[in-house]
Amino acid sequence: MLPSDSSRFSYHLLKVIRGRLKQRKKELRPKTKKMKTNKIIPSHLLALALFAGFLFLLSGCKKDEPQPNQSYQELFWVTNKGSQMPVLMTGNKESASILLFIHGGPGESSIASTGVYTGNSPANLTDNFLLASWDQRYAGYSINPDPIDWSTVNVDQYAEDCDRVIEQLKIRFSGKKIILVAHSWGGAVLTKFISNPAYHDKYDGWVVADGMVNGFELACAMQSYSRQRCIELIAEGNVQYVDTLAYLNSVVLDPVAYDKPTFLRLQMLAISLIKPGQKPLDPVVLSRCAQLEKSVFPDSADRIRRNNNVESQANLDLFYNQVYFINSNASYVNISKPGLIIWGENDCVVPTDAAYPFTGRLSSLGKTFQFKLYPDCWHTPMFSNTQQYIDDIRKFIDGL
Repeated sequence: MLPSDSSRFSYHLLKVIRGRLKQRKKELRPKTKKMKTNKIIPSHLLALALFAGFLFLLSGCKKDEPQPNQSYQELFWVTNKGSQMPVLMTGNKESASILLFIHGGPGESSIASTGVYTGNSPANLTDNFLLASWDQRYAGYSINPDPIDWSTVNVDQYAEDCDRVIEQLKIRFSGKKIILVAHSWGGAVLTKFISNPAYHDKYDGWVVADGMVNGFELACAMQSYSRQRCIELIAEGNVQYVDTLAYLNSVVLDPVAYDKPTFLRLQMLAISLIKPGQKPLDPVVLSRCAQLEKSVFPDSADRIRRNNNVESQANLDLFYNQVYFINSNASYVNISKPGLIIWGENDCVVPTDAAYPFTGRLSSLGKTFQFKLYPDCWHTPMFSNTQQYIDDIRKFIDGL
């Protein structure tokens, strides 16, 4: 869902691209097993999407409606280890900087949320920068091996995929700066990438919003957040939270021994406690996959996950079996480029207690970064605090 003030052209064109991607996936699905890993989707898909979008614009707009500036748009594909990942380019092609978006989830879509950065309002990035919206393997509109290639479902592979996308960007748009912009799960991919010395010359700056940068610290933050919320709700007279508080106080987190049910229960409890007066879900129910998906992405955030791969078993496996183990702490010493860290003060998915160890560690290493804490902001600052979020990104890039 795009904001009401977004460019009408961008909105219509993106709808057409989405439709063509869905159709293309259906056409290719029976052939996926036989597909070679170096096979690229034909470039005529872009031409067809652009032409169809133009026709749709002509037929759908009234003559007296103002016509927005039609910025540069292109769709291309990056293929790596069996997955074909789309990258939608929008914005100012003459800009000196490219913003590469690393979406959350895992399972969301950068393409589906492109509209929040476009349009005629001041809240846009397309006037000043060239945007690259990349859908990761087993996410968004990507086309992937069937059955799932589990050897590629890990954060290191996603960081390698990011490198392949950047290689294509540098070939297509030589000489431009590359700024990585990550959100939530994308923070794990981002930190894995920028902490690898092999990738130091591939980017010029980084931005992360509410990122899952360390799994154990995330679990501790969820426990701390939930405990504090229970205390507040009990004080308000919601005595049903006494049992929940007792459960939280009994939880012992072990950074070595992986306890998946406990991790999932803490995640769900933190989310279910965000609404005052809402009784937290039963801990047994919280560990079920279907309930997890429903709770992690409530209706208020559903607009960014209406895509084909959001229920992919690969994404669920990433969340259940790997998030707890995400830890690039020892490699942060290798980070060589400046960064911007943005966090919502009321985030219950990745609470602020997960941000402070990250910022503290970077400070102790003498790394260059800025930290912005947004009051009255949940897990998605790009939606709830759009103007502030975009302004901070602009200022950060201008200072590079």
